[in-house]
Amino acid sequence: MVWLAIRVFAFAGLISAWSVASAQTQERVALVVGNSAYEHVSPLRNPKNDASDLTAKLEGLGFEVFGGTDLDRRALVQALIQFGRAAERAEVGLFFYAGHGLQVNGQNYLVPVDAQVEFESEIDLSLVSLSGVMQQLERGSRTNIVFLDACRDNPFEKQLARSMGNRSAVALNKGLGRIQSGSGAFIAFATQPDAVAADGNGRNSPFTTALLSHIATPGQSISDMMIEVRNDVIASTNGAQIPWDSSSLTGRFSFAPDAVAASPTNEAPQSVAIEKEAYGQAVEVGSCGAYEAFQRRFPDSFYAELAKERAATACAAASQSIQQTAALNTTQSRAIERTGDCETGPFEVDYCVSSFLKPIKNNHYNPGMMFDGTRETAWVEGREGDGTGETLTLHFGRERKLAGFEVINGYDKDQRTWSNNSRVRMLEATAENSRPLSIELRDVRGSRRVDFDPPLTTSYLQLQISEVYPGVKYSDTAISELYPIFAD
Repeated sequence: MVWLAIRVFAFAGLISAWSVASAQTQERVALVVGNSAYEHVSPLRNPKNDASDLTAKLEGLGFEVFGGTDLDRRALVQALIQFGRAAERAEVGLFFYAGHGLQVNGQNYLVPVDAQVEFESEIDLSLVSLSGVMQQLERGSRTNIVFLDACRDNPFEKQLARSMGNRSAVALNKGLGRIQSGSGAFIAFATQPDAVAADGNGRNSPFTTALLSHIATPGQSISDMMIEVRNDVIASTNGAQIPWDSSSLTGRFSFAPDAVAASPTNEAPQSVAIEKEAYGQAVEVGSCGAYEAFQRRFPDSFYAELAKERAATACAAASQSIQQTAALNTTQSRAIERTGDCETGPFEVDYCVSSFLKPIKNNHYNPGMMFDGTRETAWVEGREGDGTGETLTLHFGRERKLAGFEVINGYDKDQRTWSNNSRVRMLEATAENSRPLSIELRDVRGSRRVDFDPPLTTSYLQLQISEVYPGVKYSDTAISELYPIFAD
């Protein structure tokens, strides 16, 4: 008999946002994608080379690199998920994309190699929004860097122009548009917004050629590096292409700091201040997960022993409360069959729901919205009422070690949409060979992780909505994203 224990690490993303002052100790992660072999539109010669060459360069600069070349939509979304989770613990997050990209109604989209779009309503189903990428990038990393070598012609322009009619003149612009981001971001385009960049005649595009040439220059700031990149591209394209960048960085960043720059004299006092602030935040949250997250982040801190003592008390209380809740549910669960509406998501997991709201105009609410890598969409239950009693079940196809799951509760597109729709308050979780467990989700926006300790050996996880936070305008209950976390 396996007992379920759960810890909600609401503090994990908060802790991972703090970074060590020295660039030599920075944890760096990157998502690098190069799409060349398009199935339904014109292929591109250089993006796969651009991505492969930059991956090698970044790995030499201390980055853990995710992604790959010639990714279809499923592979691209799966890479985004893995990268987003890594970004939570990193100080520096970087995204590089080479391939087809386009903008529609001011929104930027990346084009997977299997994409095929004829109508505006198919865009969100076939492409990947850049806003979704930015959400993954900004999950925790303090410095966020974006390089977009994707400002080529819209490969679906003719099809969309026919289906959109007169609206196409306003809705369809060349290249990519400006990107909204928070502080700590540096965004570079291969050419200025609303303009078209060249694929290039050599092994790499003009932009990536220049980037590869200058990215490892010791001691050079990223701003100075972009000046050199810009000058090289202008020279190689005879002025036809002018790289553009936008920065909201709050400090100096260098890909390859020199020895002098990497040893600031005020490192120790700054580190102590960071640790003190982090410990204060842990005390404010007061949860088992908050103290444990602090210990993982600052194992040698002056406050580590204090956090350890507080964690022992908080974790014991949480464990006792959970076991008492589990003891009330004595029904033994067995493997269950796939029922309802199902779609296959990342990691070959089938998402099955008891109902979903039918499409409204161009908005879709099917189970696939829970694994598309963006908060712009959501699964919304489709029964009358507030969704109490509705279920969503993740089928793994075989027994797996399930460490927990990650959820973005509600329709988290923006604050208004999130407030208007109902959110899950209580879930009844059922797994194979385990007792059911009641899980309470806090009514806050953003990603939350639920851990099973120890991990469960099960072929499925069923979550039934037992209580909701009512929406201001609609009774429908929504979940934006849901991903299992495996320990095997």
